[in-house]
Amino acid sequence: MSEVQQDLPALKMWRPDKPLAVSAPPEGFRVRPLRDDEGEAWCSCLLGDMGVDCLSQELFHKKMLDDPEVPANSILCVEDENGVPVATATAQVKEGNRAFLHNVGVREDMRGKGLGFFVCAAVVGKHLTEGRGECMLTTHDWRLPALKQYLKLGFLPCLFHDSMRGRWETILKQLRIDKAACVNEDLSPAGDLYAAEN
Repeated sequence: MSEVQQDLPALKMWRPDKPLAVSAPPEGFRVRPLRDDEGEAWCSCLLGDMGVDCLSQELFHKKMLDDPEVPANSILCVEDENGVPVATATAQVKEGNRAFLHNVGVREDMRGKGLGFFVCAAVVGKHLTEGRGECMLTTHDWRLPALKQYLKLGFLPCLFHDSMRGRWETILKQLRIDKAACVNEDLSPAGDLYAAEN
């Protein structure tokens, strides 16, 4: 991350209220709610990111279970064939009843299998089932694998700052995606973004 990027706001994405069609996770994996006693496994999925610097049930409790914007049973995970959580995402509820996709992480040795996609899809599905059709998230330019998954799940870039169009054009080029629809800060359609040419 460059110093210039540090001074810029995080990216925002919005998913309109529409159905979600997702296939099952790869064989040997299953999506389920994370249990309250699985904090160390949760930490292993986010280790080195988002303020998670150790495997600690206490840290998990502080960051997640004590958070009033994280309702009961809203932390989902993908478990491996041994029942161990190896990917996680949270169906956060903010500002009354607004849906957010929050704290997405995949254990380092399990990355590259698409597990983040399935746990994120499960969070979106949970919000939809519970009547929260639209969903928001915040993220960063360098999270390219996650950004690709969010776009695949139907999230649209939100152009709420002067830097957004150029940053998204660079991201699309890095992801080898020709174009993507986007929205303005008020969530009205803002046309298409196109991959940067150079």
